[in-house]
Amino acid sequence: MDRIGSIQLLDRIFRVFKRIVVNVAKRVISLSKVYTCNVRNHIILLDVDSNIEQYRAITYISKEPETLDWIERYFTHGDVIYDVGANIGLYSLFAAKHLEGNCKIFAFEPEALNYAKLNVNIHLNKLTGNIVPCCLALTDEVNFDNFYLHPNNFEEVIVDHNLTAGSALHSFGIAEDYRNESFQPFHVQGMIGVSLDHLWQEWGLDFPNHIKIDVDGLEEKIISGGSQTLSDRRLKSVLVEVSSDDISRSPIVQKLVEEDFVQVKDFELHSSVSLKGTNFENSVNSIFIRGL
Repeated sequence: MDRIGSIQLLDRIFRVFKRIVVNVAKRVISLSKVYTCNVRNHIILLDVDSNIEQYRAITYISKEPETLDWIERYFTHGDVIYDVGANIGLYSLFAAKHLEGNCKIFAFEPEALNYAKLNVNIHLNKLTGNIVPCCLALTDEVNFDNFYLHPNNFEEVIVDHNLTAGSALHSFGIAEDYRNESFQPFHVQGMIGVSLDHLWQEWGLDFPNHIKIDVDGLEEKIISGGSQTLSDRRLKSVLVEVSSDDISRSPIVQKLVEEDFVQVKDFELHSSVSLKGTNFENSVNSIFIRGL
């Protein structure tokens, strides 16, 4: 083959290679889309590259209306919020937008991909500094333990593989779900656990005015590790997911009532309605405010 023929062959190879690279790049880019969500007149951007994240974006307004109501009704400028089980950041983002950035939110999320996407979403919405992402598990003591990833982490969405951003139902310290049933984890992370009290008493975090706890089964341990937090009247309200056939007899509810919290039940829309008939019908968001 002469020199000209070699150059022509190399040119054809380069063109084919370029098309392959461009097509692969297009596929990678297409996997990640930025969704623009109008959530009660607040524009929130979500980076979406999984079916679960897409579901969360589409149901942003409808999935937990009581959580949005709680934020709108009780949060005020200058408040400090602990979002325990922040996932990809939906409610931290909404709270920060609602308060026009005049707040401090500590968003706790131990699952690796959720934590990564939480950071991306905070950055996308220009809320760096307002929301502080923390890769920690909340529990009743300071310790290091395993964080177990649940294999069937989303009932509403078919996922291509288990390691997916937006997933839930994982557990810290013991491989049990919100029904106290054992599961076989498909992956295990090492994780630092810390109590609510330790966060502000020993580590110096700002004291919370509001706490959201949604961790699919570890809520009771978290409440147990927050006795000093709950008794401090700077804490104004708590939203906690309670898993119980009789919520009034739940140790979580009893502890909050002992600390002078009153359950609020007058939210017009509540996720408990849509959960009826599902595996999660006994896992209900319960909202408490400090009594007068």
